[in-house]
Amino acid sequence: MRKRKYHQFPLHDVDFTQKYSFWADLSYLVETFAGMNNKSGSIKLIGNEGETLNIKRNIAIDIAEANVDFVQLTNQNRKNIILKIDPNGTIDFRFRILYSHLNQKYNRIATRGDTFLVRSELANGILTLKVHLAEGPGHTTCNEIADTIVDEIDRSNKK
Repeated sequence: MRKRKYHQFPLHDVDFTQKYSFWADLSYLVETFAGMNNKSGSIKLIGNEGETLNIKRNIAIDIAEANVDFVQLTNQNRKNIILKIDPNGTIDFRFRILYSHLNQKYNRIATRGDTFLVRSELANGILTLKVHLAEGPGHTTCNEIADTIVDEIDRSNKK
């Protein structure tokens, strides 16, 4: 099977680690993440001049490819990727959180996003998520990324 561990994932400087009981395999996790791609939400932030901004937050998810780079994970390519996934093991993902807001003239303004590296390790029914903020202002926290992942797994399970 193809290696899906990113070579620059921090080994000792991980911002968040949590273990979860997990009843499925890694291919289910990949399928769930493919369904999360391009989902959006909104948050409120304080702008540079003290104004409250309604920020749109969009998520883009990539999967590690051959240890050195990432490829976008979509519903269109998930079946080809899942064919090359072991049931247990380790897979690294990159979560890119893109932020934008509307200015006074209703033009969409993109702002600097956050990039998270997420390592998922599955062994003996235990899923360990390690989340690291790789770059960005940190408008979204590592805990929020992990909570979003767990919520999406639960939501996918109920379908």
